[in-house]
Amino acid sequence: MSAIKRVTNTSEAEALAALLNGDSRTKPTVVVTVASGHTDPYADVERIAAEIGDLADLYLVTTGGHTWAFSNKMTPGTQVYGGAGRVYPVGLGWNVDLKQAPLRFAWSKSEGRKLTGQLIDDALDMAAAAGLFDSARTASTRERRAGTVRSIMSERALVDLVGGDMASVPPQLAQAGVPIERVLAPGMHVDGVLEKKSRWLDIRESRPTADEALKTYAAGDVVPAEVRSVLAGSADLRLHPDVTVELFRSDVTGDPDDDLSALLTPGEVVLARVVATGPKWRLSLREVREHDTPREALALYAGGPPWLDPDAPPPAVVEHVETVPEAVEPVEAVEPVAPEPEVLEAPAAPVKPAIPSPAMMPRRKGEPVRAVRPAPAPTPEPAPMPEKEPAPAKKAAVQSMSLQVTAIKAEKAHLETELTELRDQVSGLRNERVQFAKDLARAARQVETRDAELARMRSQLRRAKQRTAPPEVALPVFADRERGFRHLVEAAWARRIPVGEQPTRPLPDYAIGERFLGSVDALEGITVDKIADVVMEVLTGLAEQSTGRELHQLRTSAGGNSAPQSRPDGAVCYRVSMQIHTPSARRLHFWKCPDGTIELSRVVVHDDMEP
Repeated sequence: MSAIKRVTNTSEAEALAALLNGDSRTKPTVVVTVASGHTDPYADVERIAAEIGDLADLYLVTTGGHTWAFSNKMTPGTQVYGGAGRVYPVGLGWNVDLKQAPLRFAWSKSEGRKLTGQLIDDALDMAAAAGLFDSARTASTRERRAGTVRSIMSERALVDLVGGDMASVPPQLAQAGVPIERVLAPGMHVDGVLEKKSRWLDIRESRPTADEALKTYAAGDVVPAEVRSVLAGSADLRLHPDVTVELFRSDVTGDPDDDLSALLTPGEVVLARVVATGPKWRLSLREVREHDTPREALALYAGGPPWLDPDAPPPAVVEHVETVPEAVEPVEAVEPVAPEPEVLEAPAAPVKPAIPSPAMMPRRKGEPVRAVRPAPAPTPEPAPMPEKEPAPAKKAAVQSMSLQVTAIKAEKAHLETELTELRDQVSGLRNERVQFAKDLARAARQVETRDAELARMRSQLRRAKQRTAPPEVALPVFADRERGFRHLVEAAWARRIPVGEQPTRPLPDYAIGERFLGSVDALEGITVDKIADVVMEVLTGLAEQSTGRELHQLRTSAGGNSAPQSRPDGAVCYRVSMQIHTPSARRLHFWKCPDGTIELSRVVVHDDMEP
């Protein structure tokens, strides 16, 4: 069980910030804070400590001025306060990429369970990424055990071990990044290494490799795949948690102007046809038809459930949904006290000093108020003789004191009125805060709903394009490969150059280098008709007019003043972009001869600078 280190003052807060920003940490660090006005955190730090064990350090930052000292020492955006929590992975990459250390929120004690689970999962994920599960093993704390999965509960698989004991399997010790219910199922037999202290069962050693799992897929199969990431011109799909396949626009849609981010959603499960199997997997979404019968997704363990569900709704991409905080009861307004009318009292007769009593003494803190019998009223003295009047000085003092008392009473009434107004304002602001929180939560729910609707519409649009796409016309096949490519170039010219412009923009003669057709066959990620399209633009001068083609001379080095690549016959090598904003974007290299003739050299990826 991890020890809970409390941060209660400025020096401890600054020391924690220095630890996080230093290079001495070998474990993830969990930081939990206490909300203002509370003494305990929303998260269950005892449960966090029990679950993470020795795989992470745990700090509890109490509320107070030292939280500012911690925040001031942290990079903007990496702080944590106000009842939230954050796990900082090993290293300092989270200072640049905030997604590496996501901030986890809670607005009330009722949300503490969710916050607790998020922090535990983050800590275990980061510990697994740092290899701490393996390094923490020792002969005295582990043993090999087997058992049967009893149930899936709280994102853990509960296992009845042989011999009557129990253990749990978190996702990080089965398949990181995949929900445990998509990895294990009740009734499955599992075996692995049991950590005696934490009662975790590590079953990763018994997991089949990706190659073993994927060997059942064959070219032509329609299989589920998960969209991992999407760019305008390409997307990454996962056939297996450890196998990612890159798709290009032509693999998804026949429209070269389509933006794939409008057709695919990260996390969505799609059906794809296997064009080529490993080690260089190729998939196509365009070739999937409604009547196709898809294969079931792979099981990551023998006897386990499919790791993907094609019928699952597309995920809504929401970083965080703030919920309504605990309602704050408005402060009761105090009835304002009306100021008493200002009255100049007549000079009163001198009163004998009252007999000292406990009621006149200041009461000690915590001492109950005692009822005190009032002292007997003093016996009135005989009225002074009419002819005897108070001295002028005494009369002036009495009037001055009377005026002071009246002024104090008026000031007291004014302050009480201001206090009442301030209390009303505080009450109103608190009520507004609650209402704003409700509005924010409502807006967040609407965003979540809209994101889900958008994901569904992307899927529907993609399927609609597949259904309405015109049937592909079989291309003519030429025994002479060069003649076949020239046919594609001429077809692109006839298709794109209007009839009225064809006489003034003819397709000139050109040469095809000896390595060109071989490079076309070897280059993946772009179709041959797309290559022919760009060649036509180069030959007709359209490429020089298009900034997207980035036509320029290929130089001998990266220096701006370096000489262009040239041949002894005086030909100069040029480079033109066939793709942009795409990983390993494809390029066309060609020679421009002294007589103006174009000779096609090679098609290459972005980093290939050979002519």
